[in-house]
Amino acid sequence: MNIPMILMGIIIPIMFSLIHTIVSVWLVYNYGNLSALGWNMLGFLTKSMFMLFMTYMGVIVLELNWKIYICLLSSVWFISHIWEAIYVTKHMDENCSELLKSIQI
Repeated sequence: MNIPMILMGIIIPIMFSLIHTIVSVWLVYNYGNLSALGWNMLGFLTKSMFMLFMTYMGVIVLELNWKIYICLLSSVWFISHIWEAIYVTKHMDENCSELLKSIQI
């Protein structure tokens, strides 16, 4: 595996996910859960555009082996997406009022 493959398929997607996660948690504690939920909905668009851009850059511009690169990029994206959802949900639960916690099932 070469350096551009590792950089484009692992490091850059993880950095993008970390930035998105940090902004989500910041929004939870500074503006409430609803604004963080709106950011996460907008994140669907930004992450989709990011995946398309990374696919274009890796396959067309850098001419990486698409069979390996797309699998690597998709796996890292999926795992970081699940991790981000669990982590942000934990912070949203901590920021929830006791009244809402008492009426939740």
